[in-house]
Amino acid sequence: MTARQAKQSTAPGLARPVEPETAAPAPRVLVADDDPSIRQLLEMTLFGDGYDVITAPDGHELVRLAKEHTPNLILVDLSMPRMDGYEAIRQMRNDTRTAHIPMLILTARSGARDIVTGFENGADDYIAKPFDISELLARVKSHLRRATQRPVLSPLTGLPGGVLLSQELRHRLGSKHSIALLYADIDNFKAFNDIYGFAYGDRAIQFVADLAQQTLASHGNPDDFLGHIGGDDFAIITTPDRVDSLCRALIDTFDREVLSLYSPADRRRGYISAADRYGILRRFGTMSISIGVVTTDRRRLRDEEMLTRIAAEMKHYAKEQPGSSYAVDQRLQSQSSAVERRSIRNRGVLIASDDASLRSVLRAMLQDNGYIAREATTIEAVRRQLGAVDAPALVLADAQLGGPLWTICAAQASESHSPAIVVLAYDEDELAQARAAGAAECLQLPVPLADIITSVERLTSSGKGSHHVRSVGTI
Repeated sequence: MTARQAKQSTAPGLARPVEPETAAPAPRVLVADDDPSIRQLLEMTLFGDGYDVITAPDGHELVRLAKEHTPNLILVDLSMPRMDGYEAIRQMRNDTRTAHIPMLILTARSGARDIVTGFENGADDYIAKPFDISELLARVKSHLRRATQRPVLSPLTGLPGGVLLSQELRHRLGSKHSIALLYADIDNFKAFNDIYGFAYGDRAIQFVADLAQQTLASHGNPDDFLGHIGGDDFAIITTPDRVDSLCRALIDTFDREVLSLYSPADRRRGYISAADRYGILRRFGTMSISIGVVTTDRRRLRDEEMLTRIAAEMKHYAKEQPGSSYAVDQRLQSQSSAVERRSIRNRGVLIASDDASLRSVLRAMLQDNGYIAREATTIEAVRRQLGAVDAPALVLADAQLGGPLWTICAAQASESHSPAIVVLAYDEDELAQARAAGAAECLQLPVPLADIITSVERLTSSGKGSHHVRSVGTI
């Protein structure tokens, strides 16, 4: 029965009160059972309780109707022809259009094994046959209420959010097939949003969502996943063989159509003027898109956090390139282990900062490149590490540790075989103090992670920094 037919049917003795036109639409429940009497009973019961009801006689029709009508909740019988409930649930959980929907099992099977299998395939709850009507209605209401309280979909784009993305990554990482994660965001979006206003900013985000869906339809796989992480960030899970065609199609179409979001004068000019996050007036070119890509066919990545971290790292690398671009992680599994053959002492890097978020970013970057990261949050801890028998080869120091840091820089610069110190500075005053103290190298934030790791590689491989001061400007 289709949604239209379900709305028009009225069971004998059941009359739904006339609702005002402004009332919210009734929650839609999709019922799948091969027994016509069960379907009719559930339809009458749910309809009488104020629900819009759609019914399906088998798993194949269930999957089709779920994609076409997007119900708020699904009741699934396990034993059905053409496709059983297990497979139907699994397929719907793997589809971005239906992955977020609460799914309840209807089953006459009393064995724990059958119910566990249902949960493993993605079911949220089960109701045993024969069921009590009041209990069934109570469970339906409970799951609908819980679903509305958990923001699993982006309210702007309607795409799955971070919760569903994490679930999908864990599910696919657990399979034997290689996957690719694409992490994309819009360059110069903040300037556009500041000048044109948040309504136009939302339009730009929806533009990317629509573009990504169209691109997946024409260049992706049927079960590819598209998520809206938040803001102007999007994620796609696909297979490695689709990466190049998807990225190129996204970039080509984005660059061709994004100008339609700008005024004719700004399109002709090719830029807009706005203040950056530091309050500096700058010219910003038209928006572009940057995509970071990581796959599991070159490295055995079975950890969701590592996969997303590498994708973010590659996205930042892509953003360093002019215009729209994408960057694919090409490192092999063997590259991480090969660097461990070097001296452990030469691979030790001390991160000196009381900023936990900065330490986290630097630690991940160092570990991804085969270094042994240590941490110190105070000047006293830095001194202890430098005086230890297994002192690090290099120190990445946050300039905001203050004056005592310059004393340490001067002391290390005067000793030919002491660890080099790279200072991460935030303004010209800190750069000047680092130079005067004799830091091996100075990097001015914001700075690409690739530039930091290049400095680390050069100074650790040479044994001692040349005290050449290099300042990297904003990106």
